[in-house]
Amino acid sequence: METYDLAVVGGGASGLAAALAAAELARAKGRPLKIAVLEKNPRVGKKLLMTGNGRCNLTNLRAAPESYHGDAKAAETVLLRFPPEKILSLFRSQGLLCREAEEGRVYPHSLQAQSVLNVLRRGLEEDGARLICDFPVSWLESVPGGFLAACEKDKVRARSLVVATGGKACPQSGSTGDGYALLRPFHHSATPLSPALVQVRTDPKRVRPLKGVRSSAAASFLTGGRRIGMSLGEVQFTENSLSGICIFELAHFLGDSSMEKAEISLDLAPEYGAGDLAGWLLAQARRFWDRPAAELTEGFLNKALGAEAVKAALGSVSVPGGSLTEDDARRIAGVVKDFRFPALGTLSWQSAQVTAGGVPLAEVDGALQSRFCRGLYLCGELLNVDGGCGGYNLQWAWASGVAAGLAAAGAMI
Repeated sequence: METYDLAVVGGGASGLAAALAAAELARAKGRPLKIAVLEKNPRVGKKLLMTGNGRCNLTNLRAAPESYHGDAKAAETVLLRFPPEKILSLFRSQGLLCREAEEGRVYPHSLQAQSVLNVLRRGLEEDGARLICDFPVSWLESVPGGFLAACEKDKVRARSLVVATGGKACPQSGSTGDGYALLRPFHHSATPLSPALVQVRTDPKRVRPLKGVRSSAAASFLTGGRRIGMSLGEVQFTENSLSGICIFELAHFLGDSSMEKAEISLDLAPEYGAGDLAGWLLAQARRFWDRPAAELTEGFLNKALGAEAVKAALGSVSVPGGSLTEDDARRIAGVVKDFRFPALGTLSWQSAQVTAGGVPLAEVDGALQSRFCRGLYLCGELLNVDGGCGGYNLQWAWASGVAAGLAAAGAMI
């Protein structure tokens, strides 16, 4: 059985950040620590390599506490202490150059997630940290002088422990929610978990005619007829769901089991008012009186989407333009501005990018040390913090990992 100063359980983004931060601090202080990263997969960083379609949107310059859900208020200390600029400075010190894209998104200059993983691994190897793969930790135990982390075939002893096992999203990467059970002996709990940044299921009969269609929209999440969230972007229609970044960002709300009737409302022409659209449709109807009403929408909507909007408003796509009344035009415009679909849940964990819910931040202090067990630190997706699309979740992974790693190392040197 090997003995280490610090063992990090989980070789994903937050775990690697924690190990690197601890190793760098120890080296800077001239007090090297023996550090191990325990990873269940054959290699570290599997989920990291999948982020941003393999390009790794590693942070967002606009990231701030208000960008997050869950215990966002409690996460302020960490988020403000380690903002995107500090994370980018850390990566630059490790030899990674980055580029800023639209809406504050930041990518490695190579546009390859492998570059991010390579510099993390290189930095850890340079600092003498050991990456122990094929080590699926099955239990953790507090023992005199530290902790034991064990898998079926081996054990590791450490003075301090960082648990960075991730959530349940994207199980194909190895994220299966193991950490919640590992932490129960230490009296940690977890809020209800739900898939986030994921497609929203709806009535297949409503979306099947639109399969493959894409449209820009202002998407709103409604519960009991009240709007509780809104996001702008491109909506994609699939055989049984609504997809696209703006939908992903609304899926978080479906984790609330007490919610009343949930719907997604799409404003398919957010730049125009309903009255303007109705007047425009009537003008088109007078000019193209012999054309079906559905054709009148082709000047601003996808053909199939326009036809479905007219069908929802008038009950038929074949109503002649010449017979269109002012009330008809208002009804069509009303659907274009508020095209509703029932929100029946989300697709599975397999399709989700991140986990909503997790260990409450009330159970850790400002340095992310357990309030129940000194020397035990938690970070990353395991905690009840999740953000929108665009690098926000990786920013939380880096920031919380660095915070936990620095605190763990600082307590030992």
